[in-house]
Amino acid sequence: MKLFTTLALSAALAGGPALAQPAQHGQMAKQDYMKAMQDMHQKMMSADDADPDRAFALKMIQHHQGAIAMAQVLQQHGDDAELKQMAQKSSEMQRKEIAELQAWLDRHGGRAPRK
Repeated sequence: MKLFTTLALSAALAGGPALAQPAQHGQMAKQDYMKAMQDMHQKMMSADDADPDRAFALKMIQHHQGAIAMAQVLQQHGDDAELKQMAQKSSEMQRKEIAELQAWLDRHGGRAPRK
């Protein structure tokens, strides 16, 4: 019985790091998602303009950049190939929309916020 207990304890200890690794990986992803979202929200709140149309464009640019940052977190930490493809496609769409919003801002007074 003592041998069985020793073997069971050894197996549990050997498996401990392997079992903890996915949890640590998930925690790192969670932290990276939180950082990306906090950064996005802070930048959206700061992107303000006296004109509501320009404010929308400025804030949406930050929103789309936040989505790109979240897709990058998935690329770094995710495991599912299909979801990674979706994240890549989403990033490409976000970049296109950012370019459209920047072009609109260029035609309507520039990209710098006006208070």
